[in-house]
Amino acid sequence: MNRILYVPLDERACNYEFPALLAGMTEDVALVEPPVGWMGFKKKPADIDALWAWLFENAGQCSHAILSVDTLVYGNIINSRTHHRPLEACMETLSRFTELKRKNPELSIHAFNLVARVAAYDSAAEDPDYWASYGRKIWRYACLTDKAERGEADEAERGECAALRREIPDGVLDDFLARRAVDRAVNLACVDLVRDGVFDVLTVPKDDTAEYGYAALDQMAIAKRVRELRLPDRVFVYPGADEVGSVLFARVFNQIKNYRPRIYVRYSSVYGPFIVPRYEDRPLQEGIKAQITSLGGVVLDAPGDSDCMLAVNSPGKHMIESVEQYTKDLTFSTHLNLNELFRYMRYYHEEYGRPVGLAEVSVANGCENDCMELGLLTGTYDYLTAVGGWNTAQNTIGVVLAQLVIASYYNGFCGRPEQLRRSEEFMASRLASDWLYQSNVLHRYLVETAGTVDPYALGRHYGDAAEYFRHGLQALLDEKFTAGIRGRRPIVDTLQFQWDGIFYIRLHVRLEEVLRAEGTKEKTDTGE
Repeated sequence: MNRILYVPLDERACNYEFPALLAGMTEDVALVEPPVGWMGFKKKPADIDALWAWLFENAGQCSHAILSVDTLVYGNIINSRTHHRPLEACMETLSRFTELKRKNPELSIHAFNLVARVAAYDSAAEDPDYWASYGRKIWRYACLTDKAERGEADEAERGECAALRREIPDGVLDDFLARRAVDRAVNLACVDLVRDGVFDVLTVPKDDTAEYGYAALDQMAIAKRVRELRLPDRVFVYPGADEVGSVLFARVFNQIKNYRPRIYVRYSSVYGPFIVPRYEDRPLQEGIKAQITSLGGVVLDAPGDSDCMLAVNSPGKHMIESVEQYTKDLTFSTHLNLNELFRYMRYYHEEYGRPVGLAEVSVANGCENDCMELGLLTGTYDYLTAVGGWNTAQNTIGVVLAQLVIASYYNGFCGRPEQLRRSEEFMASRLASDWLYQSNVLHRYLVETAGTVDPYALGRHYGDAAEYFRHGLQALLDEKFTAGIRGRRPIVDTLQFQWDGIFYIRLHVRLEEVLRAEGTKEKTDTGE
């Protein structure tokens, strides 16, 4: 049994549970994680000292480690944006990675360290408290400052930048910039750890990024250091965050198996590969290539030579939020062709008999309902291996790819009923979470409770909200999947809100029963 140490970005299911569920689809790769109670909660940091002690205790029994620098230095993803740790303390903590490698020289360390985001809206839910009043202004000021320094800002933009600077209090901007300087120094020090042989590979996901701003400036500094140290093949920088644990697990799995997945990618729209998704800084196709490279695969143009297919429902002309899809423009019909994409998915499945995954990224923070409904009408979910459509494009693509390449290694889990069941339930959970929850029940709840319930802090409304979502989600599963998923009824087994809000959930769907054509039901052993 191959054992992999894993310290996630935080305690949310996408970071803490998804890689473990992927490990459950393998036969001989185990993920070793610290207790979830040590991982902190939202703005409360993880117990850093306990995590480091745990690492040193368990490293000797593992061949690989997937480690979040943000968790082990700041406490979690949010604390990378809110901490007040001095640079000296951060550097002292970073030195522990060197000590870990010195004591465990055979341990292959795959570290990841975010370029901290600069959120483009006013909300302190996941950022410093002053972000509620000055978040968008700081974001805009950062973009215009960067643009001006590049000599690309026009007169109006330079005037706007000066006006914004007067509106942002000195203390607020000083706090933000001081933390930013520390975070950048940690980013650069992590590159040095690759040079020193402490990290085998460093992944630097860019969290909610854009073409201009402080994240772009940070990437320039990192890219310069990578060039100077000649490390472009061991330091990967690309958009993402919450998918990285899953992607790096798939990478280590591929290394253990000496497997280089060949992935055929097909889009629903001609312009789709070249559209820059929301919260990202590069064309969609470049983000996908970065994810495939990161997990150790290659993009293949010839479908017949590929191991699996990634089908991408890409934007026709521009990306929108899932909540905006009810008033979407005509380009969602004229500039993409869903019928062709789904017909080809079935052709690929029938012609080559290899796994197919669907990444629905025409909208952000959920799925586009017409796309997912077409999946029902065409029977796509009867043979599909992986599906997703949540948060950002690269969050979606990374998780879909991770499940897809593991399935492709095992030939679609042929002859492995337990691994197949786990994979199917993971896919069913993504259908429920990404499509039915985020793009249906969540939208209704926000409309019905507007002004009465804070969606970021449910408080006393937690119980009522949990009942609302459980009931609404189960009703939609029964309505949409009348014949079940793979002939079994999807049951909402676990539904928990995380961070006391409705935007992050821990959800598990169990495929419980066999539905027979004549209407009778037969209980099956699902291993629960």
